[in-house]
Amino acid sequence: MRLCDMFDQNSAFGGQQQQPQQQPTVRFTENASSYLGGSPLGLNTDLNLEQILLELDRLIRTSGITSCALLPPNHDICLRMRQIPLIISQSVTPMQTLLTFVEKVVYMLYKSNSTFAFEAYTGFLQSLFELSREVEKETMTWIVYSNDERKYNAPVIAMLMRHEMIPLEDYDVLLAKAIKNPPHQVEYAVELLNICLLSSTPVTSLEDHALTIVALRELQESGEAPSSVTVLLEEIGLRAKRPYEATEKPDLDCLALRMLLAEWTRLCQHSMTSQRLYRHFAKKVLTMTKDKNGQGFFFRLCIETCVDRFLSFKSLSASFQNRTMQLIDAYAKLVAYMVRVQQQQDLYDYHGREDRDAGKIAIAARAFSVVILVLAQHHETRGVHFNQKAFLRIFASLYTELNKIKSAPVHAGVLRAYSDTLYTLRPSSFPGFAFSWLQLISHRTFMPQLLAAGAAGKPDRQKGWMICQKLLLELLKFLGPLLDRRVLQKATRQFYRGTLRFLVVLLHDFPEFLSEHYMVFVQVIPHSCIQLRNLVLSAFPRIMHLPDPFNPELPVDDDDDQLPEFKQDPVLVTSYTKVLSDEFRGAIDDFVQIQHESFHIMALQYMMDDGVYRPDVLGAFVLYVGSKTAASDTPIEEHPAMIAYKRLLAEMSSEGRYIMLNAAADHLRYPNSHTSFFSKALLHLFATQPEELKEQITRVLLERLIVNRPHPWGLLATFIGLIKSPGFWDHEFIRCAPDIERLFDNVSRYPFIIVIEGGILSLIILKQPVFSLLDTSNAPPNIEFHLPTIIPPLSLTSFSLYIICIFNRNKKYSSLYMYIHENIMFSPLLFYTASLSPLPHTYISFCMTRNTCTL
Repeated sequence: MRLCDMFDQNSAFGGQQQQPQQQPTVRFTENASSYLGGSPLGLNTDLNLEQILLELDRLIRTSGITSCALLPPNHDICLRMRQIPLIISQSVTPMQTLLTFVEKVVYMLYKSNSTFAFEAYTGFLQSLFELSREVEKETMTWIVYSNDERKYNAPVIAMLMRHEMIPLEDYDVLLAKAIKNPPHQVEYAVELLNICLLSSTPVTSLEDHALTIVALRELQESGEAPSSVTVLLEEIGLRAKRPYEATEKPDLDCLALRMLLAEWTRLCQHSMTSQRLYRHFAKKVLTMTKDKNGQGFFFRLCIETCVDRFLSFKSLSASFQNRTMQLIDAYAKLVAYMVRVQQQQDLYDYHGREDRDAGKIAIAARAFSVVILVLAQHHETRGVHFNQKAFLRIFASLYTELNKIKSAPVHAGVLRAYSDTLYTLRPSSFPGFAFSWLQLISHRTFMPQLLAAGAAGKPDRQKGWMICQKLLLELLKFLGPLLDRRVLQKATRQFYRGTLRFLVVLLHDFPEFLSEHYMVFVQVIPHSCIQLRNLVLSAFPRIMHLPDPFNPELPVDDDDDQLPEFKQDPVLVTSYTKVLSDEFRGAIDDFVQIQHESFHIMALQYMMDDGVYRPDVLGAFVLYVGSKTAASDTPIEEHPAMIAYKRLLAEMSSEGRYIMLNAAADHLRYPNSHTSFFSKALLHLFATQPEELKEQITRVLLERLIVNRPHPWGLLATFIGLIKSPGFWDHEFIRCAPDIERLFDNVSRYPFIIVIEGGILSLIILKQPVFSLLDTSNAPPNIEFHLPTIIPPLSLTSFSLYIICIFNRNKKYSSLYMYIHENIMFSPLLFYTASLSPLPHTYISFCMTRNTCTL
């Protein structure tokens, strides 16, 4: 190979490196001319490169700079390095010119004797390799794989490793062989490890030189090692032991444990490794660690090694990231195999029952616990600089590997231990880990397993679902105070968006879970988070088919003609009553039987704390007293719950009434006895209470409809019933703002259709009587419908009217009829707009109900 000849040539270039004041241009011209075939252009190019490289070497030696980080961008060294690729590109044979020039740069690199020169030439070489991967491959092949002893230059190799130009695993294998085989490159290996591991700025980690260290230890044990090997190994051992000097640890060799992790990592990188070898190695680890204390110390050492590896290097290159992730994944795999090979023993679980798999589960739980301890230490000591990515990868890899174990008892125990781990790491205790925690609880291999285990008909229903409830409750408790702030930070917005997506998945895949636990969740969701609250309240059992809430014949407040579902009580957990004391629940039960006058005074005192209303207690009271007689046939005005509501509303402040009305609106969900009762209760309160309370009822329902979807079925049906109530349009609160006043003034004079699309509630004004588009004879002949050529995507804002414009002209409307008949027949609800410039504001919209389209 030509590169090795650079070190033997007594050429003018080599002479120029030693004596830069000489300029033997004639000899170089002859060599360059013969190499490039006598081409004048090639000769000039080579001469220019030769002169620039000599000038670059002079600048590097005389600059007095100690690091490339101190070089200004416009320094002469930088200018020369940027000039060379342009000259190479102008050559007749750029590839050959580049290869020749790279050989000379490598020669300069090996002849350098300062740290700055090593760094400068290595960085320059790396930039030249970007011009041609073939040149890079040929050059690095000589440096790494050739048998030439002249390549063994420790400072040069260490600098190449720092720039990640050398494959560390391959070089470790080759160096271990060079130590064992003549001419035994022992001193070179010692010097290289001193630079890479023991310098003030380490280049690599211990795991990158596993085979080299093993070869040196074998040489030491044989008694043939020089003293430098003994000193090196002792210093490496002290470095490995130093972080644990202040702690009590078992009688274990820290360096030996680190080497075990390094050897296991190398083993996992080979695809042909057999299961038998994996199991044998895991048994070896169990033997060395001896007991649970030894295992805990080994887990701690491995986790801290992985985290330090992740944090100590700033490189973002793919190769470094892959090595770091391989180390973490290898550790997780080792824990899984330790669980597999652990012998079954007659141990006992937490409840004192015999469990032959308890030993296996204990190893997994111990591994999770150690990660918690290391994370807590980093979270406390690093503060705002805490990096959660390494721990996210460790937890995800650990659970993924342990989840591959096929034993059902072991899998159940691991799932329980992992759930306890996540509950311990809840965001309220470790806010710096919040994003990773949200990702872990919503992982596709964790939450679905808990909820599927809690599916109907399975014995572990309550176990899995209660764990999910605890975790989701902690998520909402942490998010609530953040959303109550006036200005939301970017991180809060991202966390809220992630929570919203997680709940959407639960709503789609496990709606029964949200439906049964909704009350526990809405107790901790702030009233300002309307979309989040609506999302939880929109859940309904998958076996139920919801009726159309826009059906004008829907019997919402008709006692004689109700839906059959209105007689059925919903399934829900009763843990929401924990905020109510036994004494207060007893008082509520007594009030249901005998409506005594003093109850509301005692209830009001219980619901307040230092003059401030307690929303969780108030919400629990509203549901508890309402559920007692929700399915009875008692008239709504005679319900004990309605009597209690009226008395409390009369005594409460405006804030208390708002909280109580919101608590009642929380139960407007899918058709059931609770939805029926609270819908009737709100409509009855609107019909019988003063104007101020009517305004608050309208506000509570309206603000839940002007946000993005989804919207609970009961909320839609109740609001439709509200605006259909007699005298609704005559109230003063409709004119509370100019825009709303203008809107309701128009609506109050004409028939209207309610359209809710994209979360926006719009009241559409009709200038003509209602008629059916399917019967063309009923259409007025003086109306022309103008549809946009392309219907734009809906982009709605609060109280926006999206309309189709009407022009009073004597033309037919067949185009609109055909458009609706062909395109909108199967859509339950559509709403579009056409451009309207200087024309009067006359509006029309349409919606589909079954197979008829009405204006």
